[in-house]
Amino acid sequence: KVPLPESDSDHMHRCAMCAMLLSQPADPRDDYSSPADEVFHPGKVDTSRLLRMAVSHDLCEALAGDITPFCDPSVVASKHDKEEKAMQSIRRVVGDPLGQELFGLWQEYEAQETVEAIYCKDIDKFEMVVQAYEYEKEHLCSRGEGTLAATERPASPGVCSEPMRSFFITTNATMKSPLFKRLDRELRGRREVMLSGRGWDVTPEEQQME
Repeated sequence: KVPLPESDSDHMHRCAMCAMLLSQPADPRDDYSSPADEVFHPGKVDTSRLLRMAVSHDLCEALAGDITPFCDPSVVASKHDKEEKAMQSIRRVVGDPLGQELFGLWQEYEAQETVEAIYCKDIDKFEMVVQAYEYEKEHLCSRGEGTLAATERPASPGVCSEPMRSFFITTNATMKSPLFKRLDRELRGRREVMLSGRGWDVTPEEQQME
C-alpha cells in the first residue's frame, strides 16, 4: 500500500549511516551520567563492530523473508528458527571467516547483551519510524481529502488515507540509548506538527513515553 516501499537493503544502508553517528563526539544534549546510561557513551562503543552489525543485521531476511509482528502467529513463532537457518545457509555460501563473522554478528544482535547489539536495535527501530514518517510526509492526504464511501474503502487503509500509527505505537518506549531516545522524540515532534497541519491528530500511544 506504499508506492516504491523501502527494501531490506535500503533499510540496512540507512541503519549503517545511523551507526556512523557513534563515531562522533557525544552530543551535549544527551546525558550519559547515570549508571544505566554511561555504557552508551559513544566513547565506549566499538563503532567498527556496530557498523558491521548494522549493515548486515537483516541479511537473514534475504532467505527467511521479513517476518513482522503482524504476520500469522505461527510464522511469528518460528521467526528465530527460520532466520537462524537462513544465516547458516548464508554462512555456507559466503564461506568462513566472513561467513562465521556474519553469523556471529547476527547471534550477538539477537541476544541483545552487548552495547553494540542494543545500539543496533535502537537504530533498527529508529530507521523504521523515520521511513514511516517519510511515507506519511510524501503520501498522506489531508484529512477529508479523497475520502471514499464506506463501500469503497479497502479493508486495510493505505498510507494515502490514514496515518501509519502502528509503526509509532509498536516502537514507542523501545529505544534504550540517550542518543536515539532524543532523535526519536524529535522525530515524533516533527511528525505531530506535520499531521496537525493536515488535520490529523496524534494519539497518546504514538507520543514518546519515557
